[in-house]
Amino acid sequence: MAGEVEEWIRGDETALKMLTRVQRERPLLLLPPLHKVPLRLGNIVEIAGPSPSSKTQILLQAAINCILPKEWKGVSYGGLGHLVIFFDLDCRFDVLRLSQLLKYQIMKANGLRNVKEEDPISSSKMNDKELFDSCMRRFLYMRCYSSSEFLASLKTVQYQVQKERDKHGHDVKFLMIDSIGAFYWIDRASTSLPVIDINRKRRSLQTVSESIVQEIRKLLVVNPMLVLATKTTSLGYRETMPSIWQSFVTHRVFVRDSDHVSNSRNCRSYRLEWLLPAVSSSTVEFLVTDAGIVVIS
Repeated sequence: MAGEVEEWIRGDETALKMLTRVQRERPLLLLPPLHKVPLRLGNIVEIAGPSPSSKTQILLQAAINCILPKEWKGVSYGGLGHLVIFFDLDCRFDVLRLSQLLKYQIMKANGLRNVKEEDPISSSKMNDKELFDSCMRRFLYMRCYSSSEFLASLKTVQYQVQKERDKHGHDVKFLMIDSIGAFYWIDRASTSLPVIDINRKRRSLQTVSESIVQEIRKLLVVNPMLVLATKTTSLGYRETMPSIWQSFVTHRVFVRDSDHVSNSRNCRSYRLEWLLPAVSSSTVEFLVTDAGIVVIS
């Protein structure tokens, strides 16, 4: 590492070498249905929308892309082969849904295309249980019941990242937060209550958000990751998060139910629109099926 730093300081780097190095260290990520805008490690993506609007499903689809390997025993799976940290602030995470989607992707890569979408989780159809287990171990799950717990967990994440890196030999590439505004009303109500202990500082929504953003920034400096955070909205798109979080976000999408009518009873259709950055033809129509997300247009 010291030799690489010294070489970088003393030597000149051409534009081609620089672009090649950046592409290798922070490759572009195309994650349907977020594929209209290529993403990089270090981006902060907010997925906003009413409940339900498939926001968590988008996180799970991206997580599977991350934990699946690029190749395993001669079979191409097209994944990144890295770890995911998933913060469940809504406390409604469905591990069976994650398992279902992962097993289907493994079977699909192994050519089992005749598997019924209604039953993609049969263990008898699994080609490689060892692969499934290794992928699930790359999914690091954390549940928090308050902003204080979330903040405390963020402070310990770097230690866990290093521990998992030593254990698995892979870095954490995706940091997922479902959902970033889960404690908004609790925190807002707590700041309006009188403080009995004069030595205790009154917390505000702004100071809590500042601390959370600061901890995430510290984490990204040491371990660049793609941050994907869902946010529940009501009455269309109405901003409730403090300005510190709004300025921290680099990309924002809005998801809602679509008018598209599906022929399958097991599918629901949704429309995703890019708000930040604003791009032409930014709308994506997609279905959420038992087998995962299917982009329509």
